[in-house]
Amino acid sequence: MNLIHHINQPSRLLLVWQTPEGKSRSRFVVGEICRNDNDYIFRYLVDNADFTQAKQEGFLGYPAFRKLNQEYTEGVLETFLRRVPPRKRGDFHKYLELWRLAADVEISDFALLGHTGAKLPNDGFSLVNPFDGVNAPYEFYIEVAGFRYYQEINLSDLEVGMAVSFIVEPENPCDNQAVRIDVMGKKMGYVNKTQCAAFRHWLKTCVITAEIERINGTEARPLIYIYGRVGEQGSEQIAA
Repeated sequence: MNLIHHINQPSRLLLVWQTPEGKSRSRFVVGEICRNDNDYIFRYLVDNADFTQAKQEGFLGYPAFRKLNQEYTEGVLETFLRRVPPRKRGDFHKYLELWRLAADVEISDFALLGHTGAKLPNDGFSLVNPFDGVNAPYEFYIEVAGFRYYQEINLSDLEVGMAVSFIVEPENPCDNQAVRIDVMGKKMGYVNKTQCAAFRHWLKTCVITAEIERINGTEARPLIYIYGRVGEQGSEQIAA
């Protein structure tokens, strides 16, 4: 098992909303939390195409922040921290391990939200660290997006420890900024669209080594997680 001992403090996190069962199940970036020292500002990205599409799909706002055209500065971090277990819980170390974080990890509450996604069952919300301004060396742990929609490889063919690679897809008809994840030379899925800019930057300027770290979920809804390291070009690659 790979364990991460330090996570950099992100400058912002993105609030993502997924449409409920029975609809498209698409994910939309609807808001952001920006950090300014120890202060946090939450706002909806009302001018973004994702926000417009989300409203068309039934998005009404995050329950604690109902006014869509208002910036929030009070209780922002505390509100979203309700989505993760408190650090004082006796089994908090097990929660950290689930997300491949060492028991002695150096990680702020804000970074914890972005690393884990802070998902709750059935409400459709998650938080994503877009890795803004992150350079080597760095370790990441991400979920493969869209695995169940591609038939190039079966779940039964995958094993923990398999090396994966990241491929830019400028010819992708849906998103020319997409970054594909391959295993054994076959498409397994994609990087979360909110993190593609960072991965494209790393692929140009750094060396990424990564592997399948965890296979979870069900046959109908499998969840594949990737552990990886970003290193400087010219440095010795880390065996995946």
